[in-house]
Amino acid sequence: MLFKKYQCYLLEYIWGNVTFDDPIGSGKTWEFIKTTDDKKSRASVIFFLNDMVDEGVLGWHDRTGKGGHHRLYYPLMTEKEFWEHVAREVYAKIVEASGDTNVFAFKGIVVEEG
Repeated sequence: MLFKKYQCYLLEYIWGNVTFDDPIGSGKTWEFIKTTDDKKSRASVIFFLNDMVDEGVLGWHDRTGKGGHHRLYYPLMTEKEFWEHVAREVYAKIVEASGDTNVFAFKGIVVEEG
């Protein structure tokens, strides 16, 4: 499986409830995860959110407050754009591992470059 259950919950929550103008902090995302059937630590939530920033899926604004600087996260791509991004990344890794750019040709799968 590519993603853990709580990670899917977080992405779905962000796509449905968060915008550039109304970003969300790790505390609120963690509060949300505690209401699901896949409760995780706040650290796990923060690590995943930061991984999604590194992947270009989420962006963030800096906010200062109690305890210093805090990231407020927002989506950089829609759910559709995200899954297309995942498909391209998986395809690229399969081609890299196999060395065969026609690896999916027999199934009629079309993956656009870029």
